[in-house]
Amino acid sequence: MKLRVKQIFSTMFAMLLMLCSSVSYADDALDATSHLDNIQGQVWQGTRDGKPGEGSLFYRLEFGSDDTVQVIKQSGGFNHSEIQHWALSGHDLTISSQPGALITDFDGAKISFVEAETMRFSLDGDGFNIHKWYQNRAFGHVLLVLIGLMLLNELCRRFKYSNYLLWFILPIVLIPLWSSYGVTYWFKWVKLYSVVGAAALFTLIRFTKIGDMKWAKFGAAAFLAINISEAVMQDFSMGNLANILNAIGGVLSIITLAGWAQIFADKSKQQDMIWPAMTTFWIIAYDVWNIVFVYLNFPGSATAQMMVLIAATLPALFIKKGTWLQARAFTLAGSFMYYFSCPFMYESNVVPMPRNDELMLAAGLASFVINSAYAYVFFTGKWKRRQALAAAS
Repeated sequence: MKLRVKQIFSTMFAMLLMLCSSVSYADDALDATSHLDNIQGQVWQGTRDGKPGEGSLFYRLEFGSDDTVQVIKQSGGFNHSEIQHWALSGHDLTISSQPGALITDFDGAKISFVEAETMRFSLDGDGFNIHKWYQNRAFGHVLLVLIGLMLLNELCRRFKYSNYLLWFILPIVLIPLWSSYGVTYWFKWVKLYSVVGAAALFTLIRFTKIGDMKWAKFGAAAFLAINISEAVMQDFSMGNLANILNAIGGVLSIITLAGWAQIFADKSKQQDMIWPAMTTFWIIAYDVWNIVFVYLNFPGSATAQMMVLIAATLPALFIKKGTWLQARAFTLAGSFMYYFSCPFMYESNVVPMPRNDELMLAAGLASFVINSAYAYVFFTGKWKRRQALAAAS
């Protein structure tokens, strides 16, 4: 049975790699006239790595029944929607803003069809892809991410050698493929290898004597703290009130981590890595902080990343308690590896969340409040225990 499951997994992964590798963009633009006749009434979306201090940029183009297009642009601290005009220039599409417009990103840009459902934006050496959007397919993809990552977590729990394949071999073998897609934003690369490193360490803690060593237990907690710190730095660099509130929430998540010395690999068949001191309240506060971080900084990824969080939280709360950190590492590393292997799958199936300045501020405030509440409970509990010990002595 184990061999059959491994064969099925290997076959599915090979098919995924073939799918990802088969996508290429033509050097010459396709005949735009065959597409522009039908572009009216369609929705196209694209995500773009921003400059330092911008996070990731998300664009949504809603073409009207005439020559107008509603352009929506979202990024850290920027959330605008404007009516602009599109036209056919030779075999390329052009989008022009109105005088005094806040969104001028498409002015002077070359937008060419490279596939029937993909356009390529090019301007001053910069470029990104814009994909035709299908609502049902996008929602289906979000559900697929959730189910797929929950299955991945169970695969890693139940089959020892799948961990070595996923977290030790593939992150090296796939570097040429990942590099070929032009993912340049530093945060994504740092996040990828930090979470893969965490999954690799957790594998050693579960299946080797390293799990008995204090430095490994500290390292497990440190990986979590470092990953939160990376996001906190990103939030503080944005400088917006919503981001700053969320960053403070992230700092509170770090300083309320406790009981790392109790981490151990249990004696069950799965040899799960357990963190007994990881409370449900902390997990929920962390989840709120993390989804707010993605919502503020990477709007094109917010819905999918919410599924990644749920994929780790549900098993830890309802399948086996104490395994949240292990599940978080497996699902987050798996999601980043999937994104780097098939970025077009994520980018063409974005489900945008409602977003405006008021909602962004409310989200940052919610993260601050819930993490402050947990910090109050945490430090009050510590103070009471110290008082009780002092009275007993």
